[in-house]
Amino acid sequence: MLKDYLKEKKEIVEKNLRKKLKKYEYPERLSEAMNYAVMNGGKRIRPILMYMMCDLFQKSYENVEDIASALEFIHCYSLVHDDLPAMDNDMYRRGKLTTHIKFDEATAILVGDVLLTEAFNIISSSTKISDKNKVAIILKLSEYAGFYGMVGGQYKDVESEKILNLDTEKNIKKNINIEENKKILKYIHTHKTGKLLTAAIELPLIAFDTQKEKREKLVEYSKLIGLAFQIKDDILDIEGEFENTGKKSNDVENGKLTYPSLFGFKKSKEMLDKCLKEANEIIKNDFYGNELLMELTQYFENRKK
Repeated sequence: MLKDYLKEKKEIVEKNLRKKLKKYEYPERLSEAMNYAVMNGGKRIRPILMYMMCDLFQKSYENVEDIASALEFIHCYSLVHDDLPAMDNDMYRRGKLTTHIKFDEATAILVGDVLLTEAFNIISSSTKISDKNKVAIILKLSEYAGFYGMVGGQYKDVESEKILNLDTEKNIKKNINIEENKKILKYIHTHKTGKLLTAAIELPLIAFDTQKEKREKLVEYSKLIGLAFQIKDDILDIEGEFENTGKKSNDVENGKLTYPSLFGFKKSKEMLDKCLKEANEIIKNDFYGNELLMELTQYFENRKK
């Protein structure tokens, strides 16, 4: 059921993304790079989550079409910037050359800038969202994408590189204990990855004017699957095959804090399992064991890429 659903909704998402991208024509090379960054594959899990919320609350897909495209623009911008030499310095993304390798570093930076900016343009100019809800959605999305969300998490991720290695400038070992490392790692994962997954579930609920209790439960669910998603990513960065993941991780070389590096594989997998069990309990108890969401939780555990 879920496999067919993901495939069907991915086609809808990508059709809408192509429609949005058509308006960007000149400068041609910037347009080409935007298209490359956005249409370069990917699971489209965040916009698909929005369609799941439509199905859960029996709402028209038109309610989330623009929000879904905007969120995917922001996600794609984050990947372009994440791959840059100043960040993770990755050569491949989804089995293809990263944007700065395919084009050049300056173009990649500007592609990220324009995708972020145009995301808010898409929402603010949408005819499918009420003005009242536009304000609330933009407020929440800017929080989740900005200082108190994804960007803050990415900053701590970069700052934490080589945290366990010698400080080359001072030639002394960084004095950060294991508990502080755990705190930093949790912050990175809940903000860098988790906030946009929460946005994928919360923003449609704002558009639907969903009652507060239901919204809070689903936000809690989103936080659990967001953390699970990142733990699984950390595991795949070491265990995963390039043919499946489409990328070669530099996390070990960069000395990054990850769940396996801090807790080991066994404990990391136990933590992953705990997150997913708690997420399932929310769906069982508050959403009548919705089959699609239960399958989605299982998908986060079993994915290979």
